[in-house]
Amino acid sequence: MDIVKLKSFLILAECKSFSKTADILYCSQPAISKQIESLENELQVPLINRIRNRISLTIQGEHFIQYAEEIVRLYENSKEHIRQIENLNEGTLFFGATNFIGVYIIPKLIKRFQTLYPKININMVIQSSKKLFSMLEKHEIEFIFLSHYVDIDQNKYITKPFCTDELALVLNNNHRLSDKSSCKLIDVKDELFITKDSNSSLYKFLDEKMQDFTFNRKLIISNQEAIKHAVIEGIGISIMSKISVETEVKAGLIKTLEIEDYNLTREINLVYDRRKHITPAGQAFFKLLAL
Repeated sequence: MDIVKLKSFLILAECKSFSKTADILYCSQPAISKQIESLENELQVPLINRIRNRISLTIQGEHFIQYAEEIVRLYENSKEHIRQIENLNEGTLFFGATNFIGVYIIPKLIKRFQTLYPKININMVIQSSKKLFSMLEKHEIEFIFLSHYVDIDQNKYITKPFCTDELALVLNNNHRLSDKSSCKLIDVKDELFITKDSNSSLYKFLDEKMQDFTFNRKLIISNQEAIKHAVIEGIGISIMSKISVETEVKAGLIKTLEIEDYNLTREINLVYDRRKHITPAGQAFFKLLAL
């Protein structure tokens, strides 16, 4: 099957115009029409409805898109893999991470990797776990980083823990407990607790770990940086990763306290498809994780 035809089909499916597809691919409109017709003849089914000047996908075309995307992506991945076999002097490493991991943990690893392999480009996507799995399915990224409490199909994916993350009570430096190094949650039960909404993975993790405890008052803020600034302003307290507030603690803006009555430690996992061949650049990144 011709990769050029598949790429033309995917672009046509997106923009729904032969002329626009031709412009994007820098070729003539008849050439695009010929490619699509050739692909339809090869598959022996119609992929495109051609009604006057309107273009739409047939049922067969709708179902074929996911396969065309996968074939094209696998082809691009294979080229990437082959380029990297001789050495790591060229190529791009594609991977993803959820927001906390991508913002606070991975940058240090990227710095170390680029010191060792300065000619390898890095493309890291920060997205929800659901979106990352979708991209993994489509071979748009090689591997992803997730917290351990995200549900994973172990028959389909390989999971390897590579670090732990400890959560702590976070409060303003002028808080009444700021001179303490630890406390029990019952000591702050009546404080205004600032947290993400119930759909966030952190909220679900805390809810599972603290089933027998509830703060009397809550303030929901969907953004982690906004939560930190609310704590700095003395609006309330929160429970956050120690890693995520390192800068603010060093600057004297925030204080962290150990939580005596609950173990709020979570694992950060590397996840990748069992069927996928990891590129040499990906394997080099794995070694950096000491896996």
